[in-house]
Amino acid sequence: MKARVIVGLVGAPIGILAVWAGGIPLAVVTLFVAGVASYEYALMCRTKTWSPSAPLVVAASAMFVVDSVFWNGKLTGLVLALVLLGSLFLEVAKGKPVNSVGGPALEVFGSLYCGWALGRFCLIRCSLGSAGPGLALLFVVLVWMNDMGAFFTGRAFGRRKLAPGLSPSKTIEGAIGGFAWALAASAVFKALGDASGLWYTLNWPHACVFALTVAGCGQLGDLAESAMKRDAGIKDAGWILPGHGGMLDRFDSFFFAGPIAYYYLILIIPGLGGM
Repeated sequence: MKARVIVGLVGAPIGILAVWAGGIPLAVVTLFVAGVASYEYALMCRTKTWSPSAPLVVAASAMFVVDSVFWNGKLTGLVLALVLLGSLFLEVAKGKPVNSVGGPALEVFGSLYCGWALGRFCLIRCSLGSAGPGLALLFVVLVWMNDMGAFFTGRAFGRRKLAPGLSPSKTIEGAIGGFAWALAASAVFKALGDASGLWYTLNWPHACVFALTVAGCGQLGDLAESAMKRDAGIKDAGWILPGHGGMLDRFDSFFFAGPIAYYYLILIIPGLGGM
């Protein structure tokens, strides 16, 4: 518990400053997250019969992030093509059929999961003009508050299991607490933004719906990663973050909620998609 708090106190300011600054600071932090997470993913898959190429998954994830930060996702199609062709090239280079079905599938999925998905979060910050910093920071706050709300509410009041086959420690009460904390955080964030004028804010209906959407997707992302870990027979995806496990364990909510949040903003909020 103590290690978990210390990591949060150190990591949170770094993350917030990188998100607010954008550009190179954001690229450095997200590249680190994507690189470590994709490497953990590749190692996790090796507990099964089919194994992806860790260098390919790491490189592809990094390319998705760089494209999102510096080119607003304009090269996403090219990066995906390179991943597909690179994966198939590796199978040909082996000279014999070893994991030739499972390897490419895991490599493409891993690069999308750890790179493309995180890149959609980067697009919130980098492609939405003056609204980007505030909306990206709101997303980060909502993910964190949902995680914290679910954790502390579950510890205090959790009785009924949410998905015991995937994550025995998660409870329905904790999930409700995550939604409540995210809603409260969104309300406070909007009130502070409206009062100070320091960041773009959504209107009240969208602020509430966006908070619930991010919280729900964050919890689904957590359960999805738990399912992968249980299938692989491991407790944590890594060890780099004491008290949290690995990057996959800490950022699983980001990977699931990032794309949904980005497309919610550009497709549902009037004017944002054309910025």
